[in-house]
Amino acid sequence: MIGPSFERIPTNMNTKTVPSDIRARNIMAVFNLLFPAATVSRSELGRTLGLSRMATTEVTGEMLDNHIIREVGEDTRAGRGKRSVMLAIDTAFWRIITIDLSQPYLLQGALVDLGGRIIERMEVPIEDRVSISITLIAELAQKLMAASSQPILGLGVAVPGVVNHEGTVVDAVQLGWKDVPLHDELRDILDLPVLIGNATNAALVAERFFGEGGADSMLIRIGAGVGASLCLNGEIVDGSACMAGEIGHVVVDPEGPGCACGKRGCLEAYLSTNNLYAQIASDPANRTEILTGAGQLLGRVMAMPLGLLNLHDVTIDAPADIGGETFIHAMSGELSAALNTQYMTIPLLHRCQVGPNASLRGQAISVLRRIVPHIRQLSTHMHTAHDE
Repeated sequence: MIGPSFERIPTNMNTKTVPSDIRARNIMAVFNLLFPAATVSRSELGRTLGLSRMATTEVTGEMLDNHIIREVGEDTRAGRGKRSVMLAIDTAFWRIITIDLSQPYLLQGALVDLGGRIIERMEVPIEDRVSISITLIAELAQKLMAASSQPILGLGVAVPGVVNHEGTVVDAVQLGWKDVPLHDELRDILDLPVLIGNATNAALVAERFFGEGGADSMLIRIGAGVGASLCLNGEIVDGSACMAGEIGHVVVDPEGPGCACGKRGCLEAYLSTNNLYAQIASDPANRTEILTGAGQLLGRVMAMPLGLLNLHDVTIDAPADIGGETFIHAMSGELSAALNTQYMTIPLLHRCQVGPNASLRGQAISVLRRIVPHIRQLSTHMHTAHDE
């Protein structure tokens, strides 16, 4: 089985590279060129990656044997000469189970193929997120396992809170969780590779591959809480304590309204959907002004970090009646006033294009990208378990 909690391979220039490392890197490089829906010949893969014909044949052969890629026929170019066999991601064999804990009143789960497409969905109504338990998550995962006619590659769980590299939920206010060893508990119950991640990070991963997110981008999620995720050079930034993007409880006005965390004037106290819906309900005639003020506030707060990072784009992930044109236009205006100079332009602002499935699909992709380089090890484990 894949090692506990999908530990990261440390980057150490003094560490000797072994053949298995090179094989894993080549597998991931091929996968990156094909994901999610490209078709490329072996010769083109080799040229693009700088691999010899033998190395290309070896890596694609292993990926074919393990059902990560498949042959999809010959190319259709005009002219004479032997046609090349084209390769693509194999979406028919493996399935990934993904579960999202971030939705109010609903525990969402899905079976996802290797192209990031949802094949089957299941939902469990809940009274509130505090009622979510490890048992409930495991039961949903087991139902999805039973519903799949294909082997399961792994399980991903998207959590609205701080998750460390060992898969422990350090703090999830909305769930009422502190230091919950979710990875270890689920791995022991299900005997599957498990990856626990932050739900907002997962949404940005989905937006990156299936929406409009670029290699240098940010996603800001506005719901019962407020959080952000940051992608630089194509990699999600976790931060030294896995708390990058936790902007909801940054104080923007020490004299502001009280917050659930006990402080005053947190960004979340102004921008949470609960707060904005309450304001609109009490003064519906001023809905436009309320949303304009909220967008302007977020623009002022984010001007400095966005100026520092020089990002390509920012995704707003919020209900359509909150994070729509009025909100985004107001935020854009504040950023333009603060950042537009001859040296800098503001990042593109847009709504999340993936919709309510963002965290489900994004966490599945994270599982996929973590396991694929080690697929030989997983397949060997599965065959051994089957033989026993």
